[in-house]
Amino acid sequence: MSSHSVKAMRRHPEPSKLKRERFPVGHVSFQIIDHPEHGVTFSLRPDGEAFQDKPALFSAHVEPGMADQLRKLAHRLDELEDRINTGD
Repeated sequence: MSSHSVKAMRRHPEPSKLKRERFPVGHVSFQIIDHPEHGVTFSLRPDGEAFQDKPALFSAHVEPGMADQLRKLAHRLDELEDRINTGD
């Protein structure tokens, strides 16, 4: 069973064997789990109270290279936000 499932989160809201971290990004939330037996996984879920009991939209293991890919996305979003903020 996934540690990202709604059942697992209800059963173990503050687990002692793994660390669950949440990173809100706009209307979605990334959840990272560093599990001692099953490795590092992430899930993507809608953010907000209304979606708290909804299942993850996607979950998978963290793979090498993902941090670089996310940094590229962040740099591109920085460029777009600058353009939005200046009205160009």
